[in-house]
Amino acid sequence: MKKGLYIIISILFLNCDGISKSDKQDFGKVKISNEMFTQNSPFENLFICKDSIEDFDNGYSKIEINQENLKILNSKNDGYESTQIAIEIDKNLKINNVEYSYGDDVEDGLKTEYEVIDAKINMDKNPFEQNSKQITACYLLRIRETNIPSEFWKPKKVTEYYFKGKIECK
Repeated sequence: MKKGLYIIISILFLNCDGISKSDKQDFGKVKISNEMFTQNSPFENLFICKDSIEDFDNGYSKIEINQENLKILNSKNDGYESTQIAIEIDKNLKINNVEYSYGDDVEDGLKTEYEVIDAKINMDKNPFEQNSKQITACYLLRIRETNIPSEFWKPKKVTEYYFKGKIECK
């Protein structure tokens, strides 16, 4: 009986690594289409490519492209709220990584963590075929927000929501 119990406990300990979240999220591929995302989020955040970051309160976008990958950096800051998004896409149009962060000027003692759990991206053309930064893209991110209060007796709060954005680089 004890031997069976030891085997079960050993199996549980060995499988604990499988219970934790995976190291890398699989977001799928970019779709080449002019289709806009209309579901789930009524508000669209527009990010426009500019030569300088001086006017980033209206939505600033920067695109870096080489033969292997495309990086899209979006930033918006109106002095009260700040949003940063970084998207990395490989030459096969696979979405490798998406990072999202949000901050505001409210000091409430909360630590907030953000995780992108799903991403859909539509681009008007394949930037790798033409080696061009001139793209229009729409994306829909599903974000998990975890609020961790500074008081140990308060439970953490987890919510999920959608963030819809559009990038215009002409």
